[in-house]
Amino acid sequence: MGVQGLKSFIENNPGILSYLPFRDSKLIIDGCNFYYSLYFNSELDQMHGGEYEAFEYLITQFITNLRDCDIQPYVVIDGGSDHTDKKFETLKSRAEEKIRRASNLSIDRRGTCLPLHVKNVFRQTLYKLKVPFVQCTEEADWEIAALANQWDCPVLSNDSDFYIFNLTAGLLPIGLFSWRSVNRDTKKKYIPTQHFIFDRLCASFNHMNKDLLPVLACILGNDYVKLQNISSIAWEMYSNLSGHFARIDGLFTWLSKFLCPEAAIDGVLNFITDNKEKYVVREALIEGIKEYELTKGSLAQFFNSNTPIPCTGPQRALPAWILMQLHEGKINSFIVDVLVLKRIIMNPQVEDFQQPSCNETSLPLRQVVYGLLLSGEQQTSTDKCCVTEYERQGLTLTCSEVKATKVKERLQLETLWKEPHAFRLQIFFETLGVSSAVLGIPPDLRLQVFATRYWLVNARPQPNLLHLWGLLLGMVYGRLNITARTQIDRQLRQKSRGKVYLDHEVAHLYSQWQSCLWWSLCLNQLLCRPLPEPECARLYQGTLVHQAAREFKRGIKPESLLVKGSEAEKLFRQLSDAVLSLVDEDDVRRISTRYRNRAVDKTQSDNRCKNQSADELSSFEHMSFEDYDDDYDDDNDDGKERKDHKSDMNESFLPARTRHKSKARNADNPSKKSERCCYE
Repeated sequence: MGVQGLKSFIENNPGILSYLPFRDSKLIIDGCNFYYSLYFNSELDQMHGGEYEAFEYLITQFITNLRDCDIQPYVVIDGGSDHTDKKFETLKSRAEEKIRRASNLSIDRRGTCLPLHVKNVFRQTLYKLKVPFVQCTEEADWEIAALANQWDCPVLSNDSDFYIFNLTAGLLPIGLFSWRSVNRDTKKKYIPTQHFIFDRLCASFNHMNKDLLPVLACILGNDYVKLQNISSIAWEMYSNLSGHFARIDGLFTWLSKFLCPEAAIDGVLNFITDNKEKYVVREALIEGIKEYELTKGSLAQFFNSNTPIPCTGPQRALPAWILMQLHEGKINSFIVDVLVLKRIIMNPQVEDFQQPSCNETSLPLRQVVYGLLLSGEQQTSTDKCCVTEYERQGLTLTCSEVKATKVKERLQLETLWKEPHAFRLQIFFETLGVSSAVLGIPPDLRLQVFATRYWLVNARPQPNLLHLWGLLLGMVYGRLNITARTQIDRQLRQKSRGKVYLDHEVAHLYSQWQSCLWWSLCLNQLLCRPLPEPECARLYQGTLVHQAAREFKRGIKPESLLVKGSEAEKLFRQLSDAVLSLVDEDDVRRISTRYRNRAVDKTQSDNRCKNQSADELSSFEHMSFEDYDDDYDDDNDDGKERKDHKSDMNESFLPARTRHKSKARNADNPSKKSERCCYE
């Protein structure tokens, strides 16, 4: 929600806000508003897909500073869309604006784009820091306001609707909350901030009745009420101000003469001559005012005793285990829109906007997720279940019907959590087209390896080895100590030349990877986590990954960035081996041929190595396919590990284990074959 122009008016009026040394209190945090504000106002990368680890650090510092001042944070996060669809047109308009802003960013113009995994990093960091939080089934504004009044503590948000809700302890605007500047000079530390309370606002306008504020919000226009009939009224005539704020000031002045909302509504209707229009405006104002009426909420009980939150409307039909997982933040909130509205609005990323959306690559993953969510309907309906996806085509928001993939017969969402772990894991494996072999890598790295393998095979244009190397370097970097990181940073800085421009092909491919990872995480959550959920903050470092891919494109090899024999090099090799062992022989040839052709072109242009064979790989490419440890050697013909790889790629490009398994694995690959044993 949001009231047009109100935030700027209040924050630029020194008589309305007051200084507060904030400490020793509960604080209700508007979670989604907070992570948007924190990311966008911290100069973190948006163009290259995000700086997730730096964002995690900021969240940690924020919570640490709160606790230093004896402030107890409680975070409330938005859920799905309003089931009444009153806000749907606003949501579509915002989606269109997000597409335009991401496109601007991709061509080095002014724009914004929230990286795809910011919410995941926020959620995981709160868990790690043991911060109490809840994810609502719908928008959280009303619940936040009700909880704040029940606990008599302020709200932290930049949402202007909280200037309208009757908050007894007031609002702390995020932009004016100086959490980085904790005052440590006094006996008790505190955070300096500006504080909004209704009494000061109403006193500024002839001590107006605070119940009139919802009328003001509806007249100005918010996400639920947009009255074009009265938008032309010149409220400026009632103001003594001139310039930008005269309209809002005039409306406040005009409203202050009324004693109650009903009288103010009658006053508005006097500006309208047509009786039909009067009826429409009256009904819209009455309904809009109800959005700000507060009663006792249910979040306090959840925070105090982890009691399930009662739902209203169609949400009451959701399975109990889904609701609890949703409220605890263990399942992404998009599932509410799919289950209740059969609709989803896809998030744009910074990509090549001349190409189809990066989300096309993850379409088969989404279809399985939809199939699991709608499994009950699939059992009772002869029609194919579909979900309406709102997605970009070029720079235009369009919608299309996506058919849900029917998962195993008689499988029901209500009892999905009771299914054996092995069965749920099998669904995950088959959806991503991988074998069930246990990889010789840490469990917390397995999910991203599977997602990376899926991306490597299905992304278009197809990635090559240098793109894979960039991603893997980012994963390795996320697990290194400061000394090892410094060495990589120094090497990349030394190799960088001139101004860095966005490589649209690289940006598009890595945006496809982020989409594949996002939906792999969603599938894993819906299957009750048969695989450990990886820390998203460790998986992708946008600027580093793009810079590494650029240097690899110029001919730099990974071994020049990693100390030989170090843990970093071993992990890089381990990840590379794991991903490529899951890719069939033909795809590995294509991936490597595309890379090799680039290398040959560069070699010829530099007039070096004229006699180099087109089939030769770099020493690091050989390293990626050799030296498998014993965990990979499970069914060679002779029962022994084969390491007699030939330099000729056409004869021996993969380890023997992988070659012998490639045909069997193709049967499970959704990109190669649509009929799988778990699917109809």
